[in-house]
Amino acid sequence: MSGQIVNDPPVPATKAAHQHGGSARGLLRGYGALLIAALIAACAPLLVLDSYSQRVVATAFMYLALAQAWNLIGGYAGLMSLAMPAFFGTGAMLTAALVVGGMSPLLAVGCGILAALLVAALVGGPTLRLQGHYFVVATLLITEALRNAVLNINAFGFSGSTTLNLFNATALGQLDAPQFNLFFYFVMLALALGAMIIVAAFERSRTGYALRSIRDNERAARALGVAVARQKMLVFLVSAGMTALVGAAWAFWLGAVDTNEAFGFRLSFDVIVMVFLGGRGSLWGPVAGVAVLTAVHETIGVSFPELHMVISGVLVALIVLFQPDGIASAMRDGLRAFAPARLRANLLRYRVK
Repeated sequence: MSGQIVNDPPVPATKAAHQHGGSARGLLRGYGALLIAALIAACAPLLVLDSYSQRVVATAFMYLALAQAWNLIGGYAGLMSLAMPAFFGTGAMLTAALVVGGMSPLLAVGCGILAALLVAALVGGPTLRLQGHYFVVATLLITEALRNAVLNINAFGFSGSTTLNLFNATALGQLDAPQFNLFFYFVMLALALGAMIIVAAFERSRTGYALRSIRDNERAARALGVAVARQKMLVFLVSAGMTALVGAAWAFWLGAVDTNEAFGFRLSFDVIVMVFLGGRGSLWGPVAGVAVLTAVHETIGVSFPELHMVISGVLVALIVLFQPDGIASAMRDGLRAFAPARLRANLLRYRVK
């Protein structure tokens, strides 16, 4: 990062009103693009997608929702959080345990989200004060500690080490395969669209500008009056709630939920790769990253699953070195993004001094 703060000096009221109006118009255009994309996606399974393709695209929508949730904390706030599995697993496992125990699905999902928010509030206070690799390690340890805690829980008829079967506890088992795939296609589409709307709202808000200033230079942002701790906690909680909701939906979709899988780092790794690949700190960057990595997985990962993570890592390394602003930025700039002088300048940014 350059260290420059994205913050403008005070402007006259008329000029500020004009800027606000332009921002509002831009936001409306952004929502219009989202609406068009949502309509196309909603019609796709009825016109062109078969059952297998619906499942692939639904998986991409799930990843997009998670990528936007992480983009808030990792892209806009610039915090390399590895706590996503903690919130995802909390939402998935608690929802599954409560539904199997007899609670209604909607109430169970709400409890799962509230539990994830509680975890985020408890761990966010101390960890968000840390910076750099200290914050990364702290969030990693929190996730691992929570996973082990759930594995060793054995109370109220719930054993954390036991796989939970949701199909027998809900009406989902009564759906045939086409109905099941179509239902979760629209569930994941709704989650992805909701996540896009939330990020779009953050992007043009005062909070969004504050987060970007914190990302670029936290000390200067604090000196200019930005409530750094409050803004970090806010985005941490929003990201946690979004992640837990997707985790709950994933539990119903998968049907059988295992603690090690729910709290596993594979999903988090893929999400972070997608955000960096497409371009973090932007609305459409994660969309590009999800599309590219999904295509890679379907073309290479299915035939050579052992190479999937290797190829993903290589892609991210190349993008970070030569196109640090991601695929979305490269697409916006066109051929200029691949000019030798620009590629060399990007590479030299990472020269060891």
